[in-house]
Amino acid sequence: MDVLSDILNALRFESCLYFTTDFRPPWGLSVPAYRNVARFHVVMSGECWIRVGSDGAPQQLHTGDVILIPHGAPHTMSDVPQRPVVDVSDVLRDRGLDAQGCLVYGGLDEEGATRLVCGHFEFDEVEHPLLNALPSQIFVRNEGARPQSRLDPILRLIAEEAQNSQSGGDFVLRRLTEVLFVQTVRHWSGESRSLEHGLLAAIADRHIGRSLSAIHGRADERWTVDTLAREAGLSRTVFAERFRDLVGQSPLHYVTSWRMQRARLLLKESDFSIDRIAYEVGYQSPAAFARVFRRTTGQTPGSVRRAAHQPELQ
Repeated sequence: MDVLSDILNALRFESCLYFTTDFRPPWGLSVPAYRNVARFHVVMSGECWIRVGSDGAPQQLHTGDVILIPHGAPHTMSDVPQRPVVDVSDVLRDRGLDAQGCLVYGGLDEEGATRLVCGHFEFDEVEHPLLNALPSQIFVRNEGARPQSRLDPILRLIAEEAQNSQSGGDFVLRRLTEVLFVQTVRHWSGESRSLEHGLLAAIADRHIGRSLSAIHGRADERWTVDTLAREAGLSRTVFAERFRDLVGQSPLHYVTSWRMQRARLLLKESDFSIDRIAYEVGYQSPAAFARVFRRTTGQTPGSVRRAAHQPELQ
């Protein structure tokens, strides 16, 4: 079982391309915080400075650089570090843009323009160790001397699609930016050689990784700490301590959390009855499943299903 793919599939994140930009000095923008969103900016040409949060140091981005802001933190972007900023929402409203098109902003210096592709990924409102493990910002630097990375062809395709309004372009860009998210997280986990905690470290651990594969591959099994420890090839005590140290929660808490995420997905996207879904995620009693689901998510299984199948008002 590919645990990371299973988790990403269940998160069901949706990408949204805000716009491409043509920012000409002098310029400065602030982007507000937003829940359940990971924002990204790709520098297609030029340079800019970005500061994430109120306490972070400004970082310079160059052509080919990517920044991912996994937790939707507020940030500022500008041509120089100390430039006064304007709320991006005000600029978009003034320009009449609605999450699409090219945002032209700033002065008259066309030669010094910075061109970006900006967007976000929106997640279901769930708590998950993968999202919790990600830092406040992830940079992928375009180092000219390095061998071509897996991001390079994706960035080239994004640039081509963003600059050419072709039929189906919106769909292609959404899929490309979703791949961009996964590859950026992969890059970060590969570069973070000192990564010692978090779900990505747990997946890479040869013992805990086996238990996670078992949980994700057989969600309906009656897992106990003892049976998971045997999957991991560790004693019960060592397994429980190592799992909590890496993942940040107990093995059985993770099992329950994963089952509820799996159940939420089935409620939204399958035609299975609620009783069948309870069985699929390891509950023989639909009533017991409903109690745990409500305690974990704050919603009933029925309310999630009704909301997912309610026709959208035009």
